[in-house]
Amino acid sequence: MAKSGVNNTLLKQRNRGLILKLIATGQCSSRIELSQKTGLAKMTVTYIVNEFLERGIFEERQKVQVEGKGRNPVQLCISDKAPKLIGVHLYREICSVILCDIQLKLLKKICFPVTEETAPQLMEHIFHALDQIMETLGDEKIYGIGIGAIGPVDKNRGKVLAPPNFYGLHDLEIAREIEEHCHMPVFFDGESNCAAIMEKYYGAGTDCEDFIYVDLANGVGSGLVVNGELYANTSGMICELGHTSIDWQGEPCSCGNRGCLERYISSNVLESQLQKVTGDMKDFRGFCQEMDEAIKEGEGNTFTKRQQDMDRVFTEMTEKLSCALVGFVNSLNPQKIIIGHEGYWIPDPYLCKIEKLVNERHIERKYRQIQVVKSDFKDEATVYGCTGALLTAVFEGSFFD
Repeated sequence: MAKSGVNNTLLKQRNRGLILKLIATGQCSSRIELSQKTGLAKMTVTYIVNEFLERGIFEERQKVQVEGKGRNPVQLCISDKAPKLIGVHLYREICSVILCDIQLKLLKKICFPVTEETAPQLMEHIFHALDQIMETLGDEKIYGIGIGAIGPVDKNRGKVLAPPNFYGLHDLEIAREIEEHCHMPVFFDGESNCAAIMEKYYGAGTDCEDFIYVDLANGVGSGLVVNGELYANTSGMICELGHTSIDWQGEPCSCGNRGCLERYISSNVLESQLQKVTGDMKDFRGFCQEMDEAIKEGEGNTFTKRQQDMDRVFTEMTEKLSCALVGFVNSLNPQKIIIGHEGYWIPDPYLCKIEKLVNERHIERKYRQIQVVKSDFKDEATVYGCTGALLTAVFEGSFFD
C-alpha cells in the first residue's frame, strides 16, 4: 500500500519549491503576494525568502519610482547566480542540448542531426555536446539535467522504447547513461509531456488548469495537463494522440495499427501532399507561410488554382485532427487545446476551423467552449521543454533540504 503521509521535511521542501516557482514564473514579486498566494504565514515566507537571498537564488531589485512619498517598492527576482538547467531534446531528425536559466532564458544551444548513419553513435554525440556545455559553466551551479525524448517512452525507467522510423534504435536507456556520464541528477519524460508542462509554467497554459498540448511534427505527440499538473500514471507510459485510429480500415501504421492520425496529418505527410499538388519542393513551414500570405491578401475569395489545391490539403487536415480531438475532449474535458512544434506555422484560419469543428461536435458543446491556440514557444516548445521534468522536480522542492 502506498504511503500517503506528509512529514515535516517534505512540507518544508514543497514550500520552498512553491515559493521559487511563483517568483520564477512571474506569478508573484513580493513577500506579501507570496503569502497571499500560498496561504503561508508572513513569517514563514520571510524565512524562506531570506534563505533564498542568502543562497544567491533570489535578489531584490527596486521598481521604478512611484509618485508620492515613501520608499521605492522592492521586487523579488531570480538572481543571475541562481543554479541553471541543462536539457537534452532527442527527436527523430535532430538532437539539441541546451543550457538555460530557471526562467527559460536560453544561454547556450548545441544541435546535431540524427540520421541512419549517426544513430549508432547517438549517445557519444550526446555526451560530446554535454561535455561542451559543461566546459563553459565555470562557477555556475547546475540543478541537473532534463531529458525530453521522442516516444514511446517509459518515463519510470528513463527509456526510449521503440519509436517508429527511428533508425532501428530501441530500448535506449538514455537517462541512466547520461547520469553515469555526467554524475548529475537526471530527470526524464516524453518530449510532448515536457512541452506541455512548460506551457503550464510559462506559456499558453498559464491561465488554465486543464489542457491538451498537441505536438504536430514528423509524428503527432500530445501532453495532458490535468488539475494544473502533468498527467501521469503508474505505467510510466505517456499519451499517444498520434496513434489514435481515425479509420479502422485506414492506412497501415508502423505501430501495427491502421488509420493512425499521424499517418494523415503529421507535417511530413502534409508536406508531401502539398508538394504533390503544387509541384513545388518547399518544406511544410514554407507552404504554411505561403498560404497565410494568400489568405491575408485575398481573404479566401481570390485563390489561384494552386492556392485552392493547398487549401484542400489544409482543410482536410482540420477535419482529421478535429475527429481525433473530439474523442480526447469528451474523455478529458480540457479548457484549452494548444498546438505546437511545426503545427505553430499552420495559418490561423485553419486553427479557427479546428476550434469550430471541435466545439460543434463534443458532447458538452451546449455548456462550454474549448479554445484552440498556438504555443507561446512558437515551434520550439519541445526544445525549451526538455528541461520540464527537471524543472518540475525543482518546483516540487526536491533540491531543498
